[in-house]
Amino acid sequence: MNTMSIQEPTLPNPFEWGLSLHAAVILSREPEILADLERARLLPPLPPGYIPTIVEVLFDDVPYIRAENGVISYIRDCHPEYQPLFIEYRFDDEIAVFQVGGEYVINRIAGMAIALAAQGFLH
Repeated sequence: MNTMSIQEPTLPNPFEWGLSLHAAVILSREPEILADLERARLLPPLPPGYIPTIVEVLFDDVPYIRAENGVISYIRDCHPEYQPLFIEYRFDDEIAVFQVGGEYVINRIAGMAIALAAQGFLH
């Protein structure tokens, strides 16, 4: 008889990501997105000059806006007082920015902004 046990996969631990306690607690309640966030944290910054074809904005893991080639193709109504716990910006189906409140968990566009500022496009 084979007595090998099946190990449950270990969830990423947001308390080890250098986040505030508030952000780590919120993310720890979202096990279905933790693995995606962990993978995205390992991706390199998006290169200066990168222009995404598809941009999506998700509030609390629900799509609210989608634009393709600069044209909005989907928009969901949102109550003006709705305050999502987290906001995700996806560029071409990859997490570009992920925030809990105003705190960045992932920010792969910082280099793009620095390059634009250096070229005089941002003031």
